[in-house]
Amino acid sequence: MPLTSRVAKKWWLFLTGIFVCLLLLLVALLHFRARAIEDSLRQSATQALGERFRSEVQLDALHVQIFPRVNVTGEGLTLRHHSRKDIPPLIRIEKFSFTADILGLLRPVKHIPVLRVENMVINIPPRESKKDQPSPNPPRDSVPNLIVDEVICNDADIVILPKMAGKEPLDWDIHNLILYTAGVDKPLAFQGNLTNGKPKGEILTQGQFGPWDAQDPGGTPVSGEYKFTDADLGPFPGIAGILSSNGNYNGVLSELQVQGQTDTPDFSLAKVGRPVPLHTQFSATVDGTNGDTYLHPVNATLVRSFIIAEGSITDVPEKKGHLITIDATVPSGRIQDFLSLAINSDKPLMTGPVKIKAKLIIPPGKERALEKVILDGQFGVDDAKWSSPALREKLESLSRHGQGKPEDQDVGSSVSDLRGNFHLEKGVIHFLRLTFSVPGAAVDLTGTYALRGGELDLNGHLRLQAKLSQTVTGTKSFLLKAFDPFFAKNGAGAGAVLPIRINGTRDKPTFGITFFHKTINKQLGGEKQENKPSPP
Repeated sequence: MPLTSRVAKKWWLFLTGIFVCLLLLLVALLHFRARAIEDSLRQSATQALGERFRSEVQLDALHVQIFPRVNVTGEGLTLRHHSRKDIPPLIRIEKFSFTADILGLLRPVKHIPVLRVENMVINIPPRESKKDQPSPNPPRDSVPNLIVDEVICNDADIVILPKMAGKEPLDWDIHNLILYTAGVDKPLAFQGNLTNGKPKGEILTQGQFGPWDAQDPGGTPVSGEYKFTDADLGPFPGIAGILSSNGNYNGVLSELQVQGQTDTPDFSLAKVGRPVPLHTQFSATVDGTNGDTYLHPVNATLVRSFIIAEGSITDVPEKKGHLITIDATVPSGRIQDFLSLAINSDKPLMTGPVKIKAKLIIPPGKERALEKVILDGQFGVDDAKWSSPALREKLESLSRHGQGKPEDQDVGSSVSDLRGNFHLEKGVIHFLRLTFSVPGAAVDLTGTYALRGGELDLNGHLRLQAKLSQTVTGTKSFLLKAFDPFFAKNGAGAGAVLPIRINGTRDKPTFGITFFHKTINKQLGGEKQENKPSPP
């Protein structure tokens, strides 16, 4: 082998050895630097998180790869507020990762452009009274040693723990959460999707969060706006419709003030009435510790009827549901709008202006809304007009007879006034007092009306402007004159008062004079006859 070839080979081997040594040295240096960066990051992160959240910090694993760029992954990050172990951790992150420049991590204040987080759970403890709160830690330097520009979390769960044992926590499941850092001790901007349990649907929200209250996490400020669309009310027993809502909120995590509006163009009592449009504008306070909601005056419009309501929706742990209590007033409404909810008919049973004052209670339970709702109230309908021709004919006849002009077809009207005090329970309205009048006649009744089947069972008195003998003509009128004093409401010469019964159904009501024959026989001293209602 020529000398030059042997020399070249030796130099090649020498250079190769040098390269391998340098490579091994570089690998060792990178490994050493990775370990150094890993230790520095672990120390910076645990110190920054511990000071920021006043928590004991535990990090199960941290891995650093620095070639070709610095890639960091961590697992099992846990923060325990004030080192408490009697409640769930304040923050638990299953996994996180980020990529950064090595120079950004070697500076005293480390900088991370984007932090990606998987499966984060934040447990907000109940707010404590001032005397129960631990003494605040001495103030530290406000300049942090770790800055993150943006946090992206695919799956976050915010759980607000209840004050009282046994109550279910309030759980917010948030997807695609993004947090943007605005600066030291400044609110974080955020946006995300929130899954609502009932009614099922996605809520788009954005706003500001913070600054974080390390002493009292529940007192951390939050504000923003939301949009909730295409929420199916079907899972709620007894009601149906597709709800949309938008609005804004502000306050602290444990107590939010919410303002907004809802639209349900096809709201209905399932399998009872017809769908009608319902729009509301509301203001409410939400107790973040248990989800209890307190409604400030809510303005609602059912078709064209205006409703003012206020009340509360509170959790009942032992019943695993919520108690709804609402006081409602209808200063200006239409009776046909409300009847549409209860009667499935192309034409409303009755039309006319209505005023209503009522108290609504819906206890927790799986029963349909119509079966469990409890409603107490009073109403008044002026100038009511009835859609049924048969019913109008009966009312006009009653009006003619009541005025003592039974044969005058030009007399009589079916336009009536209706007043009542009622109690609704288990789908049946109990009328404690129901008054009804047409020209020449007035009725006061008590009894029941079944919303689902429409059955009527009402008893009371028919008060006529005319005497009993004036309600008929011919021989019957002559025979009844002797009984006028017995049925006069204020003695001889006054109009008649007759016991009345209304039964049947809302579509085919039956009017009758209860115990008519029996009463006459008693007055005459004759034998009691079978009770057979006789129409007026």
